[in-house]
Amino acid sequence: MKQAAVSLFFALLININISSQVTFTDVAPALGLNDPGNGQGAVFVDVNNDGFLDVFLCNNGGANKLWINSSGTAFSEQGGTFGVNYNGPGRGVSAGDFDNDGLTDIMIGNFNANLILYKNNTTSFANVTASAGINLPGWGGSINWFDYNNDGRLDAAFGNDGVPYHYNYLFRNDNLSSFTNVAYSSGLTDSASTLCFASADYDNDGDMDLFCGSQTTGTHGTNYLYRNNGNGSFTDVTTGSGMLVYPYSWGADWGDFDNDGDMDIYLANSNAPNQLFKNNGDGTFTDVSAIYGVDDPTQSFSCGWFDYENDGDLDLYVANASTGIDKLYRNDGSTFVDVAAAVGTNDALHSACITLGDYNNDGFIDIYLVNNGAANRLYKSNAGNSNKWVIIKLIGTASNRSAIGSRVRVKTGSLNQIREVQGGSGGKGQNSLPVEFGLGSSGLIDSVIVRWPSGTVQGFANVNPNTIYTLTEGGVLLGVNNTGSEIPVQYELLQNYPNPFNPATIITFDLPKAGPVKLIIYDILGKEVKVLVNEFLQPAKYEVNWNARDLPSGVYFYKMETAGFADTKKMILLK
Repeated sequence: MKQAAVSLFFALLININISSQVTFTDVAPALGLNDPGNGQGAVFVDVNNDGFLDVFLCNNGGANKLWINSSGTAFSEQGGTFGVNYNGPGRGVSAGDFDNDGLTDIMIGNFNANLILYKNNTTSFANVTASAGINLPGWGGSINWFDYNNDGRLDAAFGNDGVPYHYNYLFRNDNLSSFTNVAYSSGLTDSASTLCFASADYDNDGDMDLFCGSQTTGTHGTNYLYRNNGNGSFTDVTTGSGMLVYPYSWGADWGDFDNDGDMDIYLANSNAPNQLFKNNGDGTFTDVSAIYGVDDPTQSFSCGWFDYENDGDLDLYVANASTGIDKLYRNDGSTFVDVAAAVGTNDALHSACITLGDYNNDGFIDIYLVNNGAANRLYKSNAGNSNKWVIIKLIGTASNRSAIGSRVRVKTGSLNQIREVQGGSGGKGQNSLPVEFGLGSSGLIDSVIVRWPSGTVQGFANVNPNTIYTLTEGGVLLGVNNTGSEIPVQYELLQNYPNPFNPATIITFDLPKAGPVKLIIYDILGKEVKVLVNEFLQPAKYEVNWNARDLPSGVYFYKMETAGFADTKKMILLK
């Protein structure tokens, strides 16, 4: 009887663990994103600033696609409407706001054809390749936006991997409208057949360094690591870094997998086992692939770090060719375990690229997988546990508007995590610009610290989890959450809660129609205290988290304004 009870206990425990496991479902067929073309690169990008991630797909020998996300529940393909349905040898894509106008632009790398730069005009894109000075031939697809000289303007590295265009490009942003190729003069002098670029501040000195993966064997192996000197130039430090290797690296992604405060890198190789290089913190790296069990010998083309179960450490997706099956390595601290089959991501097609992002704003990361010559997949996370999370969208002012190169540190108890906003990842694509953190069971974030490319550092204490925050450089951390798919029938500004409050409160409002919305705090004398919201929002119910820790006790007012509606309410801060 006792043995039966023990068996029942363990059976229940197993059932609980299974029921709380995060799994994925391919919803691409249902949402119309299962494009069967020769997909190459992709990016999750919010092109219309409605708070939901859209999907851009780069095809080789077919029209490129742009799917507009409708509140996380539906997508519509509008590549032709937006003017980005180029039908040619598309190979890679990356997104960044090169002109700092608040709209994310897109660059396309083509196979044996000229590059394309699309400027975002909200409802359409303009091809500005010629006027921007990047109307150059290319034979590659890896693009990395990053502000290499920290002047507040996004630059772009482009990798050429075919004859006769072996030399890479580094496009310096001169005036937010035109670029100059400064690759050779800046020290990027290799003539390798480049397959991927990936940038990160691996030496923690405040500027972005650059990894270059190639398939050309030379005295430096096949790959290059360039350290940013902080003066507009780079130094090739490959030989002394411990990353002198010879595989052909098609994909690379930086991430702090061991939460020790510096960026490590994973390489997806096509002709040798994949490699995980641990950052030793002294400018060198150690290959720990075999130790952690991530030395997949299958032909790989893309990879990406993300915390799929929101437990506080980075897991790893590896996209493999049709000769193998995709891997999803769960980070267990001392090792990684492949759980792809268990969670439903064991794709066996010719996987070319992945992009990672939370397309439905539920706090759990989803996966768009590009399959070359077969149907693409959108793996939707079922958010199958109660772990907490936080997502932070950064907007630069002194820094580049996309905030690429910013580093965010989140501390919960003894756990410290870092993320960097990256302008290209995995090989021929890019993950979403907002940074995402899993928090496990932590009910409160002790601190959020942001280091901007400009050198500005901002810190926030006692931050609530399960919120999507927006932070404008120099401003306050604002949580503006779409609370569901229900569209209200009328405008309404509700009473904040709690009220009175100390020091944080939540303001909610209903928006039945899309439009520009302002939500502003005033003191009792009518003086403006803080602008909480000033952006174009889609119809939805919204929550805004506001922390008044720097203000004295007293009576305050908050006013919401949008087209055809305005309302004001009173609240009391008691300290």
